[in-house]
Amino acid sequence: MATQKRAGAMIGEWGAYTSLLTTIDTYVDVGTTFTLFYKTVRFLFTAATNHLKIQILGSIDGGTTFTETAEAEFTLNAAASVSKTIIVPYTHMKVQVKPAAGGAHGTIATKYMGASA
Repeated sequence: MATQKRAGAMIGEWGAYTSLLTTIDTYVDVGTTFTLFYKTVRFLFTAATNHLKIQILGSIDGGTTFTETAEAEFTLNAAASVSKTIIVPYTHMKVQVKPAAGGAHGTIATKYMGASA
């Protein structure tokens, strides 16, 4: 569940997606965030077990389609954390994950934060 605060003219929101254990070898959705009012969105990814591949997609049509690549595929190593910052405006962003190696399923935890300034 997301939490939102306002400090003067600045809006900020933060939250986390439910941790996800991969079960297939293709990309699956981890979560989607409404980002229309945010100048900057930051994600923190943590892999509990096994290496994972992650990509972040962007939507410019209200979350109907995710045709934009906000962050190209990258590898998240087991027992590691990686943060990514997106400064391109989108209406929504979607995180997707798959195992880095076929059948080597792992669990991803994702936190996010967006700020309008």
